[in-house]
Amino acid sequence: MQTKEIVLTISILSAFGFHLWSVFRIYRFVRLGKPSYDPIENTGWRIKSILTYFFGQKSVVREPSGWGHFFIFWGFIILGMATMEMFTRGYNPTFHWGNVLGHGVESVLATCFDFLGFTVIVAIVIAFIRGFIIRPDRLSQLRKGWHGRLDAAFILGMILTLMISMFFTHGYVIKNERALAGFTPISNFFAQFASGDRDGMMPTGYHVAWWIHNFIILLFLSYIPHSKHVHLIGVMPKFFFRRDKERDRKDGVLKKIDFESVDFESDDVSLGTGKITDFTWPQLLDFYACTECGRCQEVCPAYHSGKELNPAVLIHDLKEHLNEVGPDLVAGKDNQNGKELIGDVISEEVIWGCTTCLACVEACPVFIEHVDTLQDMRRFLVMDQAKVSPEVAKTLDNMENIGNPWGLPNQNRTKWCEGLDVPLMKDKKETEYLYWVGCAAALDARNQTVARSMVKILKAANIDFAILGTEESCTGDSARRLGQEYLFQMMAENNIEALGKYQFKKIITTCPHCFNTLGNEYKDFGADYEVIHHSEFIAELIDSGKIKPNRNISETVTYHDACYLGRHNGIYDAPRSVLSSVTNGKVVEMERSREKGLCCGAGGGMMWSDEDPDQRVNLVRFGDVEASGAGLVSTACPFCNIMLDDARKMKGKEDEVEVKDIAELIAAAL
Repeated sequence: MQTKEIVLTISILSAFGFHLWSVFRIYRFVRLGKPSYDPIENTGWRIKSILTYFFGQKSVVREPSGWGHFFIFWGFIILGMATMEMFTRGYNPTFHWGNVLGHGVESVLATCFDFLGFTVIVAIVIAFIRGFIIRPDRLSQLRKGWHGRLDAAFILGMILTLMISMFFTHGYVIKNERALAGFTPISNFFAQFASGDRDGMMPTGYHVAWWIHNFIILLFLSYIPHSKHVHLIGVMPKFFFRRDKERDRKDGVLKKIDFESVDFESDDVSLGTGKITDFTWPQLLDFYACTECGRCQEVCPAYHSGKELNPAVLIHDLKEHLNEVGPDLVAGKDNQNGKELIGDVISEEVIWGCTTCLACVEACPVFIEHVDTLQDMRRFLVMDQAKVSPEVAKTLDNMENIGNPWGLPNQNRTKWCEGLDVPLMKDKKETEYLYWVGCAAALDARNQTVARSMVKILKAANIDFAILGTEESCTGDSARRLGQEYLFQMMAENNIEALGKYQFKKIITTCPHCFNTLGNEYKDFGADYEVIHHSEFIAELIDSGKIKPNRNISETVTYHDACYLGRHNGIYDAPRSVLSSVTNGKVVEMERSREKGLCCGAGGGMMWSDEDPDQRVNLVRFGDVEASGAGLVSTACPFCNIMLDDARKMKGKEDEVEVKDIAELIAAAL
């Protein structure tokens, strides 16, 4: 074996050995997590997920910048054959793919190598310009220090060097051996700069380019597990093991804690996540799947309002912490390097900044579940450490002792319907539709008009319905999102017991939070109700001709998508259909709408938390309303109604913009 072959063999074995050791190290870190909450079943669906999202890059190309990644990715995959050819020539200098696959296939491959290599060079140049000259905010936040910028530049530089060295080797082959098969204009161009005279002996320049190319490949293989591009290792298993939201848990449905199985006497008991090993292993895998694309940051309402929370930085910081403490934990040392997960690594301000709107989860191309991660840490703060703000503590106390977050007497729940002759379930016992009024529509003066409007619509359509009245209690949504899972479960069980006394076919709600909790989260407690949001119900009434709105709104109208109706439950068209019946086509979309709609700021229990006046999410969202030029913004959520109305008043726009629920608009047109 010649010296060249010995050096090449040692280099290959060393690089692959170090790579495998690094991957196994990550695997051991991930296995530090607790068992997965969601079942790992349906292998066929999981393989399809890899084919669609890893190889097909479906979620990456949802936005234009993703196409650059697409071409770099596939360029790397296909050009891998060119790299294999180069490595093989280290042992057999005359090797070409044509010797194995035939010259017809070689011709096609050579053409692909040429054009894909050029495409990758163009994509890399664009990536350099975008990342280091244009520098969009979503990229710059993760590259503030020299290390982040150097890491990105190093990776891009290696890929660029790979492509150029490949073209130089192809150029030398053309100049000294023979013309490449196929149409290879780029390689022919590089051949102009190659020396040689077709005497069968490759000049020094070829060997330099050949060694550079192969050395970069091996360096890339060794460096990837320790760089920001570690997602190349983590993302394929992430796509395979990701939650099947159609079969298991829907987006936004939180994990149920089985309190009966919790050993409260154990010194190691933890309610929620207080240390890195309290996360499940799929959550730890999330950290290594993150591409650091910043899409989550770009859509986060907390970040846009100036809060400390940045979902991209959150995942990055958790990964860095796991890398820091992982070696000791794997070795059996319960050592966090003197750092507390909450406080030193992730601040309480970050944890309390989340509105659980799911914008980050919706935007993420690799299905990272930022909201679950934050909610688990919030649970630890509330249930394990009892760390809550005074206003949140008061809200939780109201829910536990009175049954609603407003703290108003329960007998007030039926004051809104006095004089409307609204039937009660305790009198009827059985009905087709149970109208779940919700705390906001029952107790908040602004939203009581929504409840009255809903009753008018139900009666106009001759719907058989009734309400629980004083038997109704808060669904517990805010308690759960504020981290008090135990209180939520108590409230859920009480409501299920109350509903179990009566016969009904369906539940109608005007609140997306009640809709989501009753329809999706109560299933974990054995209650499987058919729940309809009033936007869908009213749309059905209009489509069937049971109600006929006969008045059009004169103002230009825009619609605000409630997070718990839209991203959480996929309902976007029904409320727009309702609006179209009374607007005569004068509906305009805000720039951020539908799946990309911005939160009003009330979700995640933040409705009950005092915000810094300069960091209010609802003011940011109302800015979108103003930019639309609409004179009326319609909602289908009582919390959104309150938040947008407050923002309107804070900006002094009471006389310029109205805020109305869709039910109010339809009731006024009957």
